[in-house]
Amino acid sequence: MLVIYGSSPSKNSEELFDAGINLGHSVLKGTLGDISSEVSPEGSKFWLGHHDITDTDICLLRSFGPGSTEQLTRRISMVEHMEMSGIRVVNPCYPFRRARDKYATQYILAKHGLPIPYTYTTESIAEGYTLAEVYKKFVYKPILSSMGKGSMLFEDPDLAYNAFKSLNRYDQPLILQKYVPNPGRDIRVFVIGDQVIGSAYKYRAPGKWKTNVAQGGHMTDEKVPEDICELGIKATKAMGLDYSGVDIIESPMGPMILEVNASPGWQALNQAVDIKIADEIVKYAVSLKNG
Repeated sequence: MLVIYGSSPSKNSEELFDAGINLGHSVLKGTLGDISSEVSPEGSKFWLGHHDITDTDICLLRSFGPGSTEQLTRRISMVEHMEMSGIRVVNPCYPFRRARDKYATQYILAKHGLPIPYTYTTESIAEGYTLAEVYKKFVYKPILSSMGKGSMLFEDPDLAYNAFKSLNRYDQPLILQKYVPNPGRDIRVFVIGDQVIGSAYKYRAPGKWKTNVAQGGHMTDEKVPEDICELGIKATKAMGLDYSGVDIIESPMGPMILEVNASPGWQALNQAVDIKIADEIVKYAVSLKNG
């Protein structure tokens, strides 16, 4: 079994590694940048550092890691190569990539008829400004981000325009999401396979608009309605993921899906609902490989 993380292991990655060991598996950990591969007439081979990992059964993928376009292209291709060679990657490569992409997440969920906020994408500052006047109140989201980092709430098109100019200098596309009125909270639904193994309400900190725990929010163990849990399962299936953390917000129009995270953190949820999520992910991954 492999645990693959970004530039350094998070607590979640370390828990997956420990869970694999505790459940009796041989486990290695590292980054995709540490993996080498060979394609030849005799077949495919893979190494993590100097360790031959060709016969690995399961790879728990947590991140492609930071890198250039060329490096990330190689890493994505290599994970696909690993899958084609019989290694079961959890979450699978392309569903994982799409879930990392906030633009792709929205159109896939929409195609499956699932409720999402209005989301506009452009690389034009002028078009972004026009849209800002239409949406009135909206959120800018980086196309690749986690834990709410980089997201900005705007109500003034001119302030947004100045931010767009700065973003354009760094070649950042604009992902603009119409603000969803809400009761100051959203819901995290953690799905593994066909089951919700944990759910909790996330409340924003005083004076904040984000509910992310990394941004000062907190989770509480409260009963989550069955229809919202079912929505989390549908979102996970629509994205083609083995497991995910789905964020759902209660709006005047009904529940809406904000995020489907293919590499979700679970430290706060572990504490809120007293479960060992890493153990459950490892058990499920093994069940997939064993059929």
